Amino acid sequence: MLLFVVLPFVVAPLVIAFVAWRSSGQPRPIRTSVILAEGQPAEGEVLSIKPLGTIIDMRPMVRFSLRVSAGAGEPPFDLEVTQSLPRSLVREFRVGDVVDVRVTADRSAGAIVWGGPPVGG
Repeated sequence: MLLFVVLPFVVAPLVIAFVAWRSSGQPRPIRTSVILAEGQPAEGEVLSIKPLGTIIDMRPMVRFSLRVSAGAGEPPFDLEVTQSLPRSLVREFRVGDVVDVRVTADRSAGAIVWGGPPVGG
């Protein structure tokens, strides 16, 4: 009786307080879909690729290190992009490829446009 009736009422406020404490104070991350829809077009050279998922993930998360050129007169900058891609597409990207990228106005986040194959670098 104690385990199923009293304990949940004692533990629940602690769990709620912990979750509220962990999720407060930071803005929500920008979604990849928003960056792709509203971001500024740029080109990025792939510096490194690191799959983050397991073998059973059909759409693993992939971390790309890119050197991004956002426009004429603007110096290139390095950007790390973590994005979910189909496993079959991940194998097509190689270090040195030049890919289409969308970046936020403050250049703090980006997303790779993967509608077609990457352009060889």
